[in-house]
Amino acid sequence: MNISKSINVFFGDGSVSAQMKRVYNAGFRHMDINFSDWVDIKDERGFFPHSDAEWDSWLSEIETFSADYGVVLDQAHGPLFNIFEDTPRGEHLRNMCLPTIRAAARLGIPNVVFHPGTDKGDFEDPAHVEEIKARNHAFYDPLVAEAEKLGVVIAMENMPIASMYCSTAEQLIDFCDSFGSKAVGICSKAVGICWDTGHAHLRGIPQRESLNLVGDRLKCLHVQDSDGKSDQHTAPFYGTICWDDIIAGLQDIGYTGDLTFEAHMLVRKVPDSCKDAALTLLYQIGKELKRRFEGK
Repeated sequence: MNISKSINVFFGDGSVSAQMKRVYNAGFRHMDINFSDWVDIKDERGFFPHSDAEWDSWLSEIETFSADYGVVLDQAHGPLFNIFEDTPRGEHLRNMCLPTIRAAARLGIPNVVFHPGTDKGDFEDPAHVEEIKARNHAFYDPLVAEAEKLGVVIAMENMPIASMYCSTAEQLIDFCDSFGSKAVGICSKAVGICWDTGHAHLRGIPQRESLNLVGDRLKCLHVQDSDGKSDQHTAPFYGTICWDDIIAGLQDIGYTGDLTFEAHMLVRKVPDSCKDAALTLLYQIGKELKRRFEGK
């Protein structure tokens, strides 16, 4: 199990390579590239990127840093939004989903996390669930087809509240499997699951049992903690999640992926002079979780 960190922890503070360097200095040699934050930047010229050349230059900077420092890019986060958002922002982010999948293939990133689209309604109503699933397929099917060609997995993430589609393991599994053969229940090789520990905690669902249901569909993790009342994205042991329960669930299913932190608020809340030390602490917490997973 490798210990990884989303570079979103320093988003907005310097170039992408400068952000990666600070994550590297804290001890991380595996990283998650947050396409999501970058493609949501807007200035007087419009949304990032403003041209194909700017996008290519940004990706080249990531490639160069990774090669120079021996960093492994294990996953990424696609545009973070509701795919049904009917705004200029929503249109831009929908248009950026395919470029981020192609960028992941270029950077050698195996998994790109996306959120299932959601809408108002009762997600315990089978008819509403089928309607939302069909609308998601209309958007994601072409992306999955391209991802399959490129050897990239789209990892669908569990959502944090009951009023969102795919907030339970059962619903997320049903959606994931619907990209494969319904007759035999085989999920498409290009679709898997990203389990967000904080989202599951906020939803109040049992994590070990849920991870056992997910099984080998699990491609990657978002590791974060909270008090179970809001999505706090803090470090393990700073909230009320039972981490031994999660570790046991990962052991049960023989998880072979990375331990990827999305715990940026541990770092962002402290003074600038303490941020790098806080990120180093997060790496040490990762080592402790890895030790428990490996039973050492």
